[in-house]
Amino acid sequence: MKKVGGAGGDRDAGLSEVVGFVLIIALLMAVFSLYLTYGVPAQGRENEILHMGVVKDQFIDYKIGLDSLSTNNKVDTTLSNSFSLGSDGGYTQGGVLGFIPIMNPVSSGGTFSINRRTTVPETLNISSLSLIVDSLNTNSRTSEDLPATVNYTPSHVFVNISGIQSSDLSASKRFGATVNQTSWAAYVNLTPQSTFYQYYSKIPAQTCPTSNGTPAINLGGNECLVAINAYNYTGTDLTLSLKRGGIVTMENYPVYRNVKAGTTYAIDLMDPAYGLRSAITPGETIGLKTDLPRGSVTATGNITYNFIEKTYQITPITLGAIDYQSQNHYWLSQEYYYQMGGVFLSQVDGNNTYKLPPEISFSRDNSDPSRPVTRVTINAVSISNPYGGSVVGGNSPVQVKTTLDSVYNLPYAAGKANTKWIRIAVNTSDKQARGMWKNYFDYTAMVAGIPHWETGIAGTESYIRIGTDYDSNPVKKYDINVIASNATYTALLYGVGG
Repeated sequence: MKKVGGAGGDRDAGLSEVVGFVLIIALLMAVFSLYLTYGVPAQGRENEILHMGVVKDQFIDYKIGLDSLSTNNKVDTTLSNSFSLGSDGGYTQGGVLGFIPIMNPVSSGGTFSINRRTTVPETLNISSLSLIVDSLNTNSRTSEDLPATVNYTPSHVFVNISGIQSSDLSASKRFGATVNQTSWAAYVNLTPQSTFYQYYSKIPAQTCPTSNGTPAINLGGNECLVAINAYNYTGTDLTLSLKRGGIVTMENYPVYRNVKAGTTYAIDLMDPAYGLRSAITPGETIGLKTDLPRGSVTATGNITYNFIEKTYQITPITLGAIDYQSQNHYWLSQEYYYQMGGVFLSQVDGNNTYKLPPEISFSRDNSDPSRPVTRVTINAVSISNPYGGSVVGGNSPVQVKTTLDSVYNLPYAAGKANTKWIRIAVNTSDKQARGMWKNYFDYTAMVAGIPHWETGIAGTESYIRIGTDYDSNPVKKYDINVIASNATYTALLYGVGG
């Protein structure tokens, strides 16, 4: 320190160590302030973006798991999935000041729920003018005589054998007819049945030979008893033989034993015992021909269907939802949810979209240019909870256990086309979801290139109607094929901790 003289006495010159230390502290505080203002939010934003990516992947895994259960019909099978509610500040490591708690981002949390997404349950509604299977209704579709082209899977394929006379029933009289498609054939035969027996006959012989494998009996005096094979006719059976893919799966199975003259006998080839139901292909012709004629015996056949044309409306299917709502501090809050087989994203900025599409799809079948068909595939997914709904909040993981309760098909007739018009609607009180569903219907129908459709929002419903040309052409042919099913699940929610 330098002393200087003057009128006022000696004074110190230079910077005080205290002042310098204060300036250093001020500089450090400025750095900390800048880090708190810019660095911590940036780390927090990165953490939350990464966490939302993890949540999305967990929902995708959940969707794939549920699809595998329903596709493989694993009824009563339970699937367990874990979901992370919070970021826990663990996604960004190595920050310069990360060892100081105040310099770490505040971890985010979230709320996970089952069937609590909306206060009013969301439902799927379907109505159509279709051919509907109704096994209890006697006014089924008129039968068609064979040979005939089947455009739908028939409920019955009858082969009728009639005109049997007494003279046709003997050990030497046979009759045969074949019913077939490309991949299978059924052979219906009148087959005589006999029992085998042996008797002995006396013959003159120097030596007694062995006859028909049985030693002869020497009677002496150059006479022998020899065995004679014989058959005793016991009646005629109506038998069935089957061949699928060139392989005989059933041979001479007696459907009717000891048939009687003057009686007509019917065999239903769609009987589950014969295994032909899955082999009959719509669009092909079932043929009938007599291979082995006999007297006045004739073979006729017909196919019948157990469906009727009706305006069909399902009982609304309650969809339910598996829902996660984030509580982010640095990144905009997002909501991921699983519903109707799709994974959806909803944001506070009004954006609502799907990450994986729901199980409603449209396509165009132009394989037959004379009769193009619009395909509508609906795999409805219902999620229930025995408590009406469950909620867990915080930032610890949660576990969801989901059990497949049932998978059943809606009663649309199986075949090339079964519908003239169909209306599909999702009813939801969520305005953003209604807009998303309408956009999905618009985009999917447009990409599929299907004709005659319209979409809209009516009240709380977003809908698509396919086959709008029916209004101006009520006698139009069936040109829509609807394949619809409903898988029902029970989901339970468990908090793992915290």
